[in-house]
Amino acid sequence: MKRFFTPAERNEILRRAAIVVLVLLFFIVFFHKRIFIVIKSGEAGVLYTVTNGTDIKHTYGEGLHVISPFNTMTIYDVRTQKLTFSQSIISKNGLKIDVHYAVLFKPDRNFLPLLHQQVGVDYKNTLIAPCIQSKIRKDIGSLTPEDIYMTERSVMEKNEIDSLRKILVNNKIQIEGYFISSVVLPDSVNKAITAVYSRQQQSEEYNYKLAVERKERQRKIIEAQGIRDFSTILNVSPAQWRALDVTQKLAMSPNSKMIIMGNNASGLPIIMGDQFTTVPGSTAAKPNQNPPDRRGLQR
Repeated sequence: MKRFFTPAERNEILRRAAIVVLVLLFFIVFFHKRIFIVIKSGEAGVLYTVTNGTDIKHTYGEGLHVISPFNTMTIYDVRTQKLTFSQSIISKNGLKIDVHYAVLFKPDRNFLPLLHQQVGVDYKNTLIAPCIQSKIRKDIGSLTPEDIYMTERSVMEKNEIDSLRKILVNNKIQIEGYFISSVVLPDSVNKAITAVYSRQQQSEEYNYKLAVERKERQRKIIEAQGIRDFSTILNVSPAQWRALDVTQKLAMSPNSKMIIMGNNASGLPIIMGDQFTTVPGSTAAKPNQNPPDRRGLQR
């Protein structure tokens, strides 16, 4: 025989169902941040369950994940990150040096659950910072200020960087770069090194000037040899050749000049201006008392 619920029973069932739905909705609303986990771009998650502990076999990628509110999802940034350091170090000769540098790193995505289990979310300060600072103190402490200031080599050689990478890779960290932004030396050392560098520059400048003078000397020798060959071929002395060249240029000048050519092949031209003439038998030029008519001297 088919049994029908009375209106009172149906109302009671609906009332109890509504209470259950409201409890579930309240539970979901209250624990939604622990139930619905959104992992953003460049992040990865590690799940901890109350029954099995850390899930070391699975790394959760980007997107929406639904988990039990009693479990915990820890999210890590797996992009390349930067840590900056300022460190005071004693150099090889006992001077204090301030070094400012930066390190680029990122956690290894494949071993993120192990990193979470063994080190934790504060792995930057727990693991990376002590390793980097210890390595820098060792490497810079083996150098002198002059080595750091004058040479172009990196403070950390390639094998030293590789050894640092090996230390951190064993702890699931990837080192992608290492950069020294500045090295601050004591003022006395700065002045001394600057003076040495200045003297080196002066020495290089002097060597450059000597090289230029040697080239100029070679050029003049070649020029003199050319003049000598020219004089030999044309049977003209260099003085005559230069005098003829000057005479030709003066002839093209708009100024008034008197040019007296020599009376033989070896004679040189005599140039007289408006104020002076050459007196025969004298080596000096005297003022002309009766200057010739200018109109007769115009070219």
